[in-house]
Amino acid sequence: MSTSNFVPELWSRLLLTAFRKNLVFASLVNRDYEGEIREMGDTVKITTPSAVAVKDYSGTVTYDALLSTQQSLIIDQAKYFGFEVSDIDEAQANVSLESTYIVEAAQALADAVDQDLASLYTAAGLADIPVTLASDDLYEALVLAGRRLDEANVPRAGRWVVVSPAGYASLLTNDKFVVQATATGDGIVATGLVGQVAGFTVYTSNNVATVEDGGDEFRKYVYGTNRAITFAEQVSKTETLRREGSFSDAIRGLLVFGRRVIRPNSLGTITATEA
Repeated sequence: MSTSNFVPELWSRLLLTAFRKNLVFASLVNRDYEGEIREMGDTVKITTPSAVAVKDYSGTVTYDALLSTQQSLIIDQAKYFGFEVSDIDEAQANVSLESTYIVEAAQALADAVDQDLASLYTAAGLADIPVTLASDDLYEALVLAGRRLDEANVPRAGRWVVVSPAGYASLLTNDKFVVQATATGDGIVATGLVGQVAGFTVYTSNNVATVEDGGDEFRKYVYGTNRAITFAEQVSKTETLRREGSFSDAIRGLLVFGRRVIRPNSLGTITATEA
């Protein structure tokens, strides 16, 4: 903003902020190893013990050598933000632009991480379930998804599924799930809150991955438990500095993180054709 625009007008103390995405994926992972990272490039070794065999006793005992396996959680992802605020803008805004935009930047970083976590559907270990929303039954697909988890001995507690808004709307109009003559059904119709479906807590997000194949477009709904993905993050740098050659402050921040699917059989996908 130039000095020619520095006129005594009334500026609101409230900024018109953009509508924000519903960020959910980062809340559906575990952070068991987050306290062990410091900087980008750190590696956390995760040891998985082998199964212990149970045998029939016939008077003697034999001992098995136990072999553990290791996985590495590598802190190899980095996102940053950087912006500057001129003294004139700050004076006219009647609010602290620096603190306001830091909040916006933090939200943008969270959105970038959420999209990154959504892309981990490629490491899911359970067989994919294809669904066409116009003709197939998403509710039945979730029943099958629950069966897949049961067969993989995944605990039923804490199961979740993330769908797109189109998938969410499909569940809201599913007669097998929504029975309006019940208190639960009336609540769903009135508020649009699906909640629990077929043993899953349902979340909706625009960050559900979109893929193309042969000119067709699909959405990758992801289901599982927070045992499946481990995640670790740290804001390693946040700095404010005076810009040389201008009357402005610069603010920048760096976020480092790592993520890994450590239990593939606790994670599955539903490939949805929505058009």
